[in-house]
Amino acid sequence: MFNTSGLNVVAFLSLVCLSPVAVMFRRFCMLLIAAYAVCPNLLHGVSPVSQSTTPDDLANIRKTINRLKSLHAKQEKPKAGEWRAQHKEKGQTFFQYLRSRPVRFTEKRNTIYVTPIGEFTERQNELVKISCEFLSLYFSCPVKTLDPIELDEIPAKAKRIHPTWGDRQLLTSYILDEVLTPKLPKDAASSIALSSVDLWPGDGWNFAFGYASFENRVGVWSFYRNGKTDGTDIEFQACLKRTLKVATHETGHMVSMPHCTAYRCNMQGSNSLPESDRQPLYCCPECHAKILFATGCDPQSRFKALASFFRKHKFKDEADFYEKSLARLQSKR
Repeated sequence: MFNTSGLNVVAFLSLVCLSPVAVMFRRFCMLLIAAYAVCPNLLHGVSPVSQSTTPDDLANIRKTINRLKSLHAKQEKPKAGEWRAQHKEKGQTFFQYLRSRPVRFTEKRNTIYVTPIGEFTERQNELVKISCEFLSLYFSCPVKTLDPIELDEIPAKAKRIHPTWGDRQLLTSYILDEVLTPKLPKDAASSIALSSVDLWPGDGWNFAFGYASFENRVGVWSFYRNGKTDGTDIEFQACLKRTLKVATHETGHMVSMPHCTAYRCNMQGSNSLPESDRQPLYCCPECHAKILFATGCDPQSRFKALASFFRKHKFKDEADFYEKSLARLQSKR
C-alpha cells in the first residue's frame, strides 16, 4: 500500500513549484510519508510507542538534528586495522532509519533487563549498578537486574579457551539464543547480559566487546577487556567509561541502530580498545534522533539527566558536552 501511494506522492511533490509555501508543504508531506512507512496506523491515531509519534513530533526530532549538528565532528578516514577499514558499511540517516521499520519501545514493552553472567566482586557489582543507572537515563526507561547466571550453568559447547591468548570465552550466540531469548520478559524492550568473562562470536572471531540482535531485542556485553575494576579509582573510572560505551552501543543495536559511519559517535564500530577509547560517550545528531524516535523520550530531559549523571560520577568532559547540547536545544536561534 505505502509503496504505491508513497511513490505517487513523491512524484507529485517533485513537480510542485518550489515557492516558500510549496517547500514547507513538501517537507510536511515527506514527514507524513516517513511516519506512514514506519507505522501505517500512525495516521489513524494509533502508535506503537507509549508517547504517540505525530508528524509534528517527527518535525521536532528533525529540528534537533539541525541544532546539534555543529557540535559534532565528522569521522576521519579510517586507518589500517580500524573497523571501517575492514568493514564496508553504508551507515544510515535518521530518515533511512524511519523507513527501515525499526524495533521500538511500546506501551507494553518498555523495560530493559540486565542479567549478570559470571562471578562478580563487590566493585564489579558496583559497575553493574552504575551501568544500569546509565542505561536507564540513556534510553529514558526503567532498568531491572535479573538473578545472575553462574559460569557452571553455561555448557561446554558454549565456552572455550582462546587458542593463542588462553582467555576463557563465552559464545555470544548461545547467550542470545539459548539464555536470553527463551526467557525474554513480556514487558522487555530489550534484555542484555553483562559478562565478567570474555566474549567470542564464533569461527573467524578472536573476541567481541559486545554482540546484539537487531530484531530479537537481546544482546550481551563484557567488561573483561575494559581494564581493572578492583584497582585504583582512576582505573575503575576508565573501566566504567568503557563499560558504559559498550552497554549503550549494544542496546542501540537492539532498537535497530546500525553502526554510524558519518560522525564521531557512540554507534561507531570498533576493532580494538584504543579505537573504542577514541569514540565518544554520546550519539551524533542522526543517531540521537533515532533514540528519540525509538523511545519517545524528551530530548531536553534526557540531556539534563545525562549531564547530571556525568557530574555525579566525575566525567567532566561528558558532562560539559551534554550541558552544551542541552543549551543548544534550549536556544531560540
